[in-house]
Order: sequence, then C-alpha cells, then structure tokens
Amino acid sequence: MKPENIESIVIEYLKTENAQYALMLNGAWGTGKTFFWKDSLSPLVERQKFKSIYISLNGIKTIKTLQRQLFIKLIPYLDKGQSKTLKTARKLIGNTIGSLSKAIIKVDPSDLFQGIGIDSFNFSKKFICFDDLERCQIPIKEILGFINGLVEHKNLKCLILADEDKILNRDKKRKKHYYNTKEKIIGRTVNYNPDIENILPKLYVKYEKEAAFFTFIKDNQNFIRRIFDDQKEANIRTISFFIDSFRVIYKHVNIFDKELKKELLFLTAIISIEYKNGSLKSNESQDFKNLGNNSFLWYQIERLDQFKIKAVDKKEAPKKKKSYAETFCLKYLNNRLDNYHFYESVYTYILSGYLDEDKLINELEKRRPKTPTKEDEAFANLMGYNFRKFTNEKFISYTKDVLEFLEKGAYSIYNYEQLSIFYHFLVEKGLIKYTHDDIEEKLFTGIKIAFERKEIDHRFYDNLIHTRLNNPIAQPIRNKIVEFHNVLNIESVNLDSNQLIEVLAFEDYGKLHALFKDKKFNKEFIAYLDGNKLFSALKRSSNQYLTLFTNEMRERYNHNNITQFYPNDYSCLNTLLKSVQRHLKVNEPHILRKFLWEELKTVLTDTCSRLKKEES
Repeated sequence: MKPENIESIVIEYLKTENAQYALMLNGAWGTGKTFFWKDSLSPLVERQKFKSIYISLNGIKTIKTLQRQLFIKLIPYLDKGQSKTLKTARKLIGNTIGSLSKAIIKVDPSDLFQGIGIDSFNFSKKFICFDDLERCQIPIKEILGFINGLVEHKNLKCLILADEDKILNRDKKRKKHYYNTKEKIIGRTVNYNPDIENILPKLYVKYEKEAAFFTFIKDNQNFIRRIFDDQKEANIRTISFFIDSFRVIYKHVNIFDKELKKELLFLTAIISIEYKNGSLKSNESQDFKNLGNNSFLWYQIERLDQFKIKAVDKKEAPKKKKSYAETFCLKYLNNRLDNYHFYESVYTYILSGYLDEDKLINELEKRRPKTPTKEDEAFANLMGYNFRKFTNEKFISYTKDVLEFLEKGAYSIYNYEQLSIFYHFLVEKGLIKYTHDDIEEKLFTGIKIAFERKEIDHRFYDNLIHTRLNNPIAQPIRNKIVEFHNVLNIESVNLDSNQLIEVLAFEDYGKLHALFKDKKFNKEFIAYLDGNKLFSALKRSSNQYLTLFTNEMRERYNHNNITQFYPNDYSCLNTLLKSVQRHLKVNEPHILRKFLWEELKTVLTDTCSRLKKEES
C-alpha cells in the first residue's frame, strides 16, 4: 500500500472516537517500517494533537518489563490533573532516564513509585507505536491481550509494527490461534511496501550539510533507484548501508571524473546488496572471486542466451553449480557492463570496514582517461557524424587530418571498419575529392602499420564480429581486421601457453595458481597448447606438482556449459589424455606415481567427455 494511503487510514483512525481497536503495519524486516513511523506517521500523529510514543518489543520477555518501559515513556506526558505523586515522579525522572545520574540509573525507576501502575495514567490523546512484535519473547496471546486492555479500557490509540511471516514461521501450528487472538484487537492490517523512489530522497536528507556528496547522489538518484529496482531490493537497512559506505568512499574521490565516481557508486551498491543478504562474508574481503576478470564478464554477457537450458527429449546430466562470478554476472551485469569496473579496495572496504585509501587512489589513477592526442580528437569530432554542423573550414580540416592519421596507422586496427564506412560515404556523396580506390589504398596502408603495434582488444573484436555489417563496401577491411586479430591472438595465446610450460618447468606453485586464476575463463589459454609438450612438462614434474596441476585443471572445468567458455580446448586435452593413457600402460611402475597419473586421467576423461557431449 502506498504511504499516502496508509497516512489517510491513520488520520481516519485518529478521528474515530472510542475506536477500541489497534492498527497493524505489516512488512518484511528491513523494509523501513520504523523509518516510516518516525519520518512520516509520528509527525502526522503530532499534527493531529496526539502525543506519539515509541516502544520496541525486541527482546522483552515479560509483561512486567513492558509495563516498566511504558511507565518511563509516559512520565513526560503527565497532565495537570494527575496526582502529586506522579508529579514528583516526573521531577525525579526529568527528561527521561537518560538525564539521571549514574547512581539513579542503577535503580529501577518503577521502584521509586511502589504502588503506582500504568493505570494511573491518562491514555486519551496518546498514540503508542509498538514495534518489532515478531521479536517479542512474550507469548503472542499474552502481549496482544495486554495491548488490548489498553486499547479497549483506556481508549488508547495504537499502531503495531510487525512482520507477520516471521510470527507465523516461528510457530506454524499456532497459525489459527494467532489469527483468532489478532482478530480481537487489530481492527485493520495494512501492508507496507516501500516505494524506493519516495524513500531515497528522505534517506539523502541527513547528508545535506555535505554539499558535494549530497549534490552527487541527488544528481544520480535515478541511477541509484534503478540499481535497487532492478534487484527488487527494498531493504532500507541495505540501502542506508550503501549510502553510508559510499559517503566514506566519496570523501577520497571527489577530484576524479564523474564517470569514475559513477563506477564506484554502482560497485558499492551491488557489493553492499551481496554483503547484506549474506552472499558475501566479512572473512572473504581478500577473496575477489574473479570479479575483476573483465574478459570473462564480457564473454558471459555475450553468451547470455546460451546459458538457458533448452528442453530435450532425453534425460539431461545433472547441472554443475555455477561459480560465484558466473552468478554475479548474470544477476547484476546484463545491460550494465558499461557501468562496471571492479575496485579491489572498495570490495574489501564493504566486507571488512577498512578502506585502503592509497590503493583506491592508485586504482582510480589507472582508470583516468588519457589526455586525447590530436588524432583522437580529430577522430572523435569527425566520426560522431556531426559534420553537418561544421563550418566549411572545420569540415575540410577534420576530413583531411583524419585521412592523414589513418594512412599513417595512428588508429587501432579495430577502428578501420568504421573509418572505411565513413570515408566511402563521403566519396559517394561527393564531399571529398577522392575515389573509392584511393580510400581503400589509404585504409590498407594504415591498417598494416597499425597492426605492427601488436595491440589486441578482445572486447572490441567480439563486439565487432557480432555486429552485422550492413555496408558491403567495408567487407574487405573487416576481413583484414579479422585476419590481423587472429594473428595477434595466436601470438598472445602462444605466449600464454609457453608461460604455462615455463611455470611447470620451474615448479613454482604460486605462479601456477596465479596463472590459472588469471586465465580461468580465457577460452584460448589451453586451446592452442600442444598436448604432447604439456605431457612432457608434466612427466618431468614432482609428485606434489603433478597433484597441484590436477587440482587446477579440475577447478578450471568445474562449472556449467564448459563448451561456451572453452570451445576449442578438446584437442589439447584429448591429446594429453591419450599420452597419459599410453604412459600408464607401459612406463609407470611406482604405485604412488601411478595413482597420481590416474587422478589426472580421471579429470581429463570427464572433461573431454563433457566437451564432446555438449558440443554435439
């Protein structure tokens, strides 16, 4: 129910004379029922000339304890016509128990007034909010009976805040009994479903004095709202935790670009959600769970549709549990990858409470955009297709400059398709005095020079080849981009493969583990490795290192849909498997060594079988 509707119900209740029933506000833990009471309903009650009183039932075990708390809360609201004894009590209590000396605090205030009970108070024009009914340790029948006595016989106006699901889950057998008891006292139950759009501005208010931070979160309030809306996350405690955490981070990053701060905001929000819902634990603050592997995350998004299991006639093999990074990616980053960058310092801070300021600054410095070169500036201005707004002089200057830069190989090989389409368009429209052949010659001259820089970008390439080429005139340059990328990719893969062989030769487990962790979701790490060379390196390794390698291989392939991650690994692994099988038949007499090879064989057999089955 909307907050304004709840407020109208409360107003109507306040206007009802001798109501003899209470209201209940029902909602899940953390949805902000208490906040709603203090921020909206309590002021509303006061405006209606009622005195509002708040009492939490959390942990209260006896009616006597509750009476004592209620007694203390009522002291400040004594009326003129009440007894001299109670007036004396008011003077002794002062501004509630918080203002008493240490000596008096040790005394139970109700002991000062033996013989005086809460019946001595006038409850008219009082409105009491009893919070946390589900956390009260007094039996439900007893606590509701006590409240009913005040409502029915003392004309008290009362609101009870509760999470009924928690009450019923605590004792399902007494569900009917609960509703029977509730029916006698609760006149109306309203369900509280907070509206994030309305709640967020109220949470921001307390930061008004911190001008820069307040302005930033206000400017990005729609972005923040969408993050929590996407996750259907309405827990006010989680959202408040996020804002407080980001406030601390923001103090150190105000000098940085707003887009970097937006990255920090997004990461802080989603890690806060994971932490507060228990998916991440404090003792995992240094375990980054592969969340910084952007190549894996990009690959996940590109293959999103392929993760959906299609129905088949035959019985499917049981699914393996997804990795945390896989689950995280599918949950948060679909259509959000451009907002995402993983900052280790932020992750550690959310989970542990310790912010390494120097590390955060260093991470941000690495993310700072480089100062654009003349060729970058010319490219950005011209390729934005805003040339129609240029003056004649600017148009001539930009088209001339970019053409010179592209011929000199100043741009990435992946930019040359866009350049091809654009300059052929200019030729077609008669906007530049070149032929299509002239443009092709300059493009191919430039891309060959750019290729020599050996700059590879898997993300740009994946995006390029998954985009349909609508203009066939750029097909030759796209073919050249694919050719050059594959050459660079093989060189990169060979380097990685050689790195694995070298690490195996030196038997450095730390390096082996780090290499497998870094390349865990790299689809080419194993794909182009020579299985026979890998076997030769393993054959020279110690028992301990052979065991460690087997464990790393088991971990690499221990998740769903491995053909989506490693589509070309089968050849290398099958060659390695055959080498191990041959070796076991004739060359391994030692019982322990044979056992270790058998373990590796089992992992390889299972992995090859799954790769072959999923492929078919």
